[in-house]
Amino acid sequence: MGQMATTVISPNSIYRMGSAMKQTDDEDLVYKGPWVRSAQQRLFQTLENDYGFPKATCRSLVNLIWDFLNEIYSEKLHEGQITFHAASASESPGKSVKELTTVPVHLTLHDRNDLQILSTGGISGLRRQKIFRLASEARDQNGLLTQEDLAVLLCSSRRTIRRDIKALKEININVPTRGTIQDIGPGVSHKTKIVKMWLDGYEYTDIERRTGHSGTSVQRYLSGFSKVVRFHLRDYSSQEVRELTDMSERLVKEYLTLYEEYKVKPETKARFEQILSADSGMKKNHVQLKQKGEGVS
Repeated sequence: MGQMATTVISPNSIYRMGSAMKQTDDEDLVYKGPWVRSAQQRLFQTLENDYGFPKATCRSLVNLIWDFLNEIYSEKLHEGQITFHAASASESPGKSVKELTTVPVHLTLHDRNDLQILSTGGISGLRRQKIFRLASEARDQNGLLTQEDLAVLLCSSRRTIRRDIKALKEININVPTRGTIQDIGPGVSHKTKIVKMWLDGYEYTDIERRTGHSGTSVQRYLSGFSKVVRFHLRDYSSQEVRELTDMSERLVKEYLTLYEEYKVKPETKARFEQILSADSGMKKNHVQLKQKGEGVS
């Protein structure tokens, strides 16, 4: 089988596959509970009810605070995420489960955009969206989920997961599980594709709509890309950048390749200045490589 690059899934592809296809306004969503209880919405309500700020001001303040927290704690778990141990992507096929080396990965079990997908695409549409998202997130962190992993995470049977993966493949969406990764080939991570979209001029709302990833996730990917480029511009080696950012060698290579491709384009100059303008203070003589068991702030 020929190699196919992993595709960033679009919500529109998922919508067509669900059983409930009726379009619904946000105000009519049945499944609003998780969003109403989210930290962002509770902060919004506090600013509006306790301080009397207009809605537009509340929205701006929530976004500002969340961007700040994301920049400071970008390596931490975010709301809706869990830590899961997946098989290392470097493990060769044929090993039993007990013999596999595992790596911890952060997986997004719930994202705000899931509510819209559930309302328009039904349970099957949402499950397929999550299958692709979880498998892609694991792969980007040098891990590979199995069909059994996905069945456990999504409270489904392996048979259902296998059927959904097959259905996604029929519309050219390849799910990077441990069992299918050799057929799919290396591809490009969804993080790199999203950063590329932003460099191409897409705004956050456009990227959210086209990829199904939240604005918080987009900000996190851009922050990671910025860190890689900043260290690179300070003459760190790829290995040093990998250790300082705690990213996989593959993702660092993708980000640096993307930087080399776009740095010569006049139309992306403003966007590069935007994400690289902050003074990170990352001087080579003042930053030590991460020691065992320590992180980099």
